[in-house]
Amino acid sequence: MSTSIEIATAAYAMAAAIDQSIPAPTKMRLQAWAALFEGQDLGVTEAVQAVKDYYRQPNRFPIKPGDILAITRTMPVTSSPERVEAFIDRWSVHPYSRTIQDLTGIEWSPPDPPKGFDVDDAEKLREFHLAAFRKWIARNHTRMVALALSNGEPLELPL
Repeated sequence: MSTSIEIATAAYAMAAAIDQSIPAPTKMRLQAWAALFEGQDLGVTEAVQAVKDYYRQPNRFPIKPGDILAITRTMPVTSSPERVEAFIDRWSVHPYSRTIQDLTGIEWSPPDPPKGFDVDDAEKLREFHLAAFRKWIARNHTRMVALALSNGEPLELPL
């Protein structure tokens, strides 16, 4: 996943190339943009695409980080490999959800615990299934991302 400073730098550069009213980038300005992008579901691809989408509309004011975040929230999870990976990571703690399977088309079922396992201990059973789910994700990660992207809605490639 890209760092927030890489995202801010790419988005700011695209905005400045399009809009002459955007001030020259400074370290402080890029760090401020990066701080707003920190912890958001955002990669370089989405940020640059958001800038392009914003300026395709007539009579726009200079873009702000909030505009970029608002636009990216409407983008599909399959808009970039980074975003798919973040989605899989976010859902990797939910072994009983079909969310990852629905996105990738790869099936997973919780395995039966080993003999002697206390299946009445719900917490231990969930821990067992969670560990198995994460191993399954690790083994299939590359394939999962590729399948999600092939079934999804890709964005334009950044310049």
